[in-house]
Order: sequence, then structure tokens, then C-alpha cells
Amino acid sequence: MICDIIIPAYNEAPRVAVVIAACLEAKLGEVWVVDDGSSDTTSQVAQSTGAKVITLKANQGKAAAIFAGARASQAQVLLLVDADLLGLKAQHLIDLAKPVLEGGAEMSRGDFKGGRWQTHLSQNLAPILNGQRALLREKLLNLPELEQSRYGFEVKLAKAAHEARWRIAYIPLKGVSQVMKEEKRQGFWQGIKQRMKMYQDIIKAFTQ
Repeated sequence: MICDIIIPAYNEAPRVAVVIAACLEAKLGEVWVVDDGSSDTTSQVAQSTGAKVITLKANQGKAAAIFAGARASQAQVLLLVDADLLGLKAQHLIDLAKPVLEGGAEMSRGDFKGGRWQTHLSQNLAPILNGQRALLREKLLNLPELEQSRYGFEVKLAKAAHEARWRIAYIPLKGVSQVMKEEKRQGFWQGIKQRMKMYQDIIKAFTQ
């Protein structure tokens, strides 16, 4: 089976190239960056690396960006990777894709181990929110109700997988973490605002 990598990205110009480099090194398949209406140079940076780029005219949310990439891809397996990861290596991606590519699981989920304490803490509290996943493209596209879930995507995907009794593999991603929203270029208070919006989407997904 073929595995393409989908990277949803919103204002990630300073970070996305490093993530793309690891994805290209993994040599799993095509690397798609979906620029979710960024106001910075995310699209241009991604294009300069050799990744395939889809540019959405307006910000539609993480879930919609993932679905845009999924529809563009023709691979049987999709690997979903966040654009703001730290410490990501090609082997992490290979390990994450392997259970689905070999038919041992319908989905795999990454678990951060040994990275920054902030990320490690949040992962311990809510591992379901980890966005690093491999899954069968057909199964994702058969869940169109997830497309408008924005940051609630991981929660809704996990609920759908549980209800359908998918086999799920949990893969440790040693040394991987993320840049916190408050650390990004928009500034601390803008990061807080984005985090609150994210929590609203997540709570909505849990309660629906």
C-alpha cells in the first residue's frame, strides 16, 4: 500500500520546513501541505521544500484542511502530521505508518515520550488529542461529518473509531514535542486566544 503524508498548517512558516524535511526523508509517499488560509508565507515555504501544496483561501479549521488533503491524495493510507512538531525524525513516521501499511491496524496514534515537559504533561492528561496518526484514507472519507469539527477532529475521530471497533496501534514518539501556541509569532495573548478557541472545539466534540 502507498502512504501519503498530510500536514495541515496555519501560519506555520517558521516551523513547517523542518517537519516537511523529516516527512520527505521517510520516503513513504507524497507530502501534502494544506495551508489553511495563512496570513504568512506558509505556502511559499512549503513549496520551496518540494512538498505538494494546497492553499485554502480562508481559514476553515484543522479538520477541513485534513479532508482537503485526503481528497487530493490517491494513497490508500494517510499519515496526519502537525506542522509545529519539534524533534520529529523520519523513523518516527515510518514507525507510525507501519501498523496500518502492514494491515495490523485500521489506525495508529502517536504518543509523545520524553519531549518538552509542557507537551508531555498535556499528552498524559489527554493522549486522545495527539494529532499524529496513520489511517486508511477510505475510512476517513467515509466520515464526512468530521470535516467541520475544526480542533475537535481528533476527539470525533477517536469516537468514530471506537464505535466502529477499529484496531488501533499506539506508537511511542520518543523525543517529539510541539511548539506551544503561546510561543508562536502571534504573541502570548494571541496564543491564549487560539488555545481557548481550540478548547471550545474540543469540548464541543466531546459533548456532541
